[in-house]
Amino acid sequence: MVTGRGASCGSSWTSLPVTTSLGSKAIRLVYGVDGRFAVGLAASLSSAVEHLSDGHRLEVFVIDGGLGRTHRQRLMRSFAGRGCEVRWLTPPHRKLSRLKVGGDITVATYFRLLIPELLGREISKVIYLDADVIVHRDLGGLWVTPFTGHPVLAVQDQGVRYISGPYGLSNYRSLGIPEDAKYFNAGVLLLDLEKWRREHISDSVMQYIRDHSEHIRFHDQDGLNAVLWNRWGWLDPRWNQMPQLLQVSRIEDSPFDRLTHERTVRDPYITHFASSDKPWRYGCRHPASADFLSALATTEYRTFRPSRWRDRWADCVHGVRSRLVRLREGLAR
Repeated sequence: MVTGRGASCGSSWTSLPVTTSLGSKAIRLVYGVDGRFAVGLAASLSSAVEHLSDGHRLEVFVIDGGLGRTHRQRLMRSFAGRGCEVRWLTPPHRKLSRLKVGGDITVATYFRLLIPELLGREISKVIYLDADVIVHRDLGGLWVTPFTGHPVLAVQDQGVRYISGPYGLSNYRSLGIPEDAKYFNAGVLLLDLEKWRREHISDSVMQYIRDHSEHIRFHDQDGLNAVLWNRWGWLDPRWNQMPQLLQVSRIEDSPFDRLTHERTVRDPYITHFASSDKPWRYGCRHPASADFLSALATTEYRTFRPSRWRDRWADCVHGVRSRLVRLREGLAR
């Protein structure tokens, strides 16, 4: 089932009530996207649907930061009758004011911080996925992973690795964070929403980003690590294989032990295209690009093929929109 209903977020911010049409086997999944990630969303969600085991269904919430009517309609047609329900949420951009953006990063990266309040309080747990991932296993395995007291479960980032690293938090000492604290990637998360709401975690992350903007490199991911450095729980790294791991030539250089490293490289549950080398862009060299196109082939985007012209046009549109956003924010100050 696909529905166009969602939260209304104009002058007031309305939480979305939980639905029960999919029964107790529903896995709740959230994406946050803008128009640049429509094709990625189609392939990612298609791969998740294709690998569901019998009895599982997806209840999908898409925080829509500018997909546009045409993309919404194509996505709705793509998943009609495929064992998932898609709900659309409109983000309250005022909540995200004064958060650092720039380059290829738009305000959409912060949408995951809105999840606890955009969804009704009846919803206590969700999986969050970036739209540049491809799923190779039943998400039911991730869904039933116990929190063991942690507000979020994630995978150690395979590029940054440590908060004290050269691309970690440059102010980690002043924050009192030890050098050996691991840095997690925010592209695949299992969220305990009850804890997030009760402890106002999203507000704490956004306040940190506003207060320490000069130290922010990876936007909300830096904020999440600063606030939750000693509170996040460990997921099997196969749930978030990143391209940096594929570039490791010696096991000594891996962030993981030999067995974990080999399993994650050879048999990922989720492939995360966590670099500028996206499979919908021309010339992508990632070995899982074929999996992306295979997943896309089951959607309304089946005829899509990367091209230099399409990339240039998308970059041009993104550049214009980014300048307009900065201008609007400047006038609002």
